[in-house]
Amino acid sequence: MRLTCLMVFSLISNGLLWAGEIVLSGAYQGKDIFVQNPWNRSTSGFCTQAVYVNDRKVLENPRVSAFKIDLSYLTPNDLVVIRIEHAEGCRPTIINPYVLKAVTDFKFLSVEVDNNSIRWVTVGEKEEGQFNLEQLSEDQEWLMMDKVEARKGLSQNLYARPASHRKGENTYRVKYETSGGHLTYSLEVYYTHTDSLITFQPAIATSTITLSDSTEYRILDFQGKVVKKGNGRNILLTELRPGEYYLEIQNRREKFIKR
Repeated sequence: MRLTCLMVFSLISNGLLWAGEIVLSGAYQGKDIFVQNPWNRSTSGFCTQAVYVNDRKVLENPRVSAFKIDLSYLTPNDLVVIRIEHAEGCRPTIINPYVLKAVTDFKFLSVEVDNNSIRWVTVGEKEEGQFNLEQLSEDQEWLMMDKVEARKGLSQNLYARPASHRKGENTYRVKYETSGGHLTYSLEVYYTHTDSLITFQPAIATSTITLSDSTEYRILDFQGKVVKKGNGRNILLTELRPGEYYLEIQNRREKFIKR
């Protein structure tokens, strides 16, 4: 038994009341969902802002440390999509997500973005459906950029669409919706678009690498394992062991040496 459970987090900078969302989907099997609802010190309230079941609000600002999402009005095997909106930096925990049965073997195997295109690979498309390519707006709302008809097939399928990045940070995701109404979201992918190539120095570093502009970055060891990531211009290397590493910026990799 598998379950499609997507956690989507988007930082809010314009004063909105919620800053993150957990999406849980599956088929009702006669069990309710239970949620731990931590206390948020920064807002002096509990984490959860609102709970939706199949786009119907069923709870608002539950003022308890744990609560139940009642699904007893549903019929067994009914499609269930639960959305939990929560405060920034404070995430509820779904205690028993396994009580919802997965209704599809569909998976996103990968999602990638570069300067020219956005690509994703899937497997297990049993039903007819479509993909919606979505971009996070500057107002922190998901906007649909393009639609792609699904090919329907159990084998792997590759999709690609031209990219139209705005300057600065870009965040994308892909939503798959079957003809039966089942939704599955990909992980979010990020791309930094600038007018010029971001460089770094030095190539042989002791304690710090400096970028020519602020951007998201990842450092990988020689086996390709991510050992550090963040956003900025100055990257501290003091916790890294001496050796060869890769710096990943602007969706490219550059090798450097840590002494």
